[in-house]
Amino acid sequence: MNWIVEPWTWGAFMWRAALALLLVSVVCVPAGVFLYLKRLSLMSDAMSHIVLPGIVIAYLAVGSLSGWVLLPGAAIAGVLASLLISNLSSRRWVRPDAAMAIVFTTFFALGVILLSTQAKNAHIDTDCVLFGNVLGLTDESLWLLGVSGIVLSTLLIVFFRWLKISAMDAGFAASLGIPVTALHYGLMSSVSVGTVASFEAVGAILVISFFIVPAAFGRLLARSLKTHIFVAFVFSILTSLIGLYVSVYLNTSTAGAIVSVQGAVYFAGVLIDWLRTHFRAQETRVEPT
Repeated sequence: MNWIVEPWTWGAFMWRAALALLLVSVVCVPAGVFLYLKRLSLMSDAMSHIVLPGIVIAYLAVGSLSGWVLLPGAAIAGVLASLLISNLSSRRWVRPDAAMAIVFTTFFALGVILLSTQAKNAHIDTDCVLFGNVLGLTDESLWLLGVSGIVLSTLLIVFFRWLKISAMDAGFAASLGIPVTALHYGLMSSVSVGTVASFEAVGAILVISFFIVPAAFGRLLARSLKTHIFVAFVFSILTSLIGLYVSVYLNTSTAGAIVSVQGAVYFAGVLIDWLRTHFRAQETRVEPT
């Protein structure tokens, strides 16, 4: 019990980190579930690279590294990249995965060039951007996560029915008059916003796990969309807290510890699911007489 309680007495940073991880889950998990259902999980990986030129251009336009300034630039970059990927994918000689890879590497390279030539004076902590620093989060980042979580959750509730139908069958959704294309670009924008809002907490690289792994684990247990989102959210919160404990006791990267715990729990779930299916098949097998 002391092992569990003691870290929370060390200072406010533990409580702030727990709040930040809760908000990261709110921002990332629902979008990740819809990406998973649409078989676009790797778009979260692409978006973490695609948003870079949007971030740099927003900085150059305003001269501030505030998250409130960078979010619109990231969202615009995400929508433009989605348009390019969709356009390339519609060509019969271009595979969808190749279109995604081409666009995100091009956007990322453009961001690197802009960062190294036009934004030399930008004091960007690359370690923080890449790997996060949830134990040293600023008040501004917490507010950014909180507002982003409220806005994205509200949009999810408002458009839930449309998102559900379009994720299951885009053709059927279009026949009902649902704006499938607009929903797709809105989802990509929410992924961009979630990625940027989570930069300081878990980093641009490890935030990918918050989009993908909880959604994949939720699919192992859930058979309805609402249950899928709920299970994924609970998984994200619990593994985040366990990873937080691991990081403070081992004095290692918090985001790295959380993602490692997420991976370990997911693989354990896959193994349990395989064993359950295997033994169930053996029980129902009819032996020849």
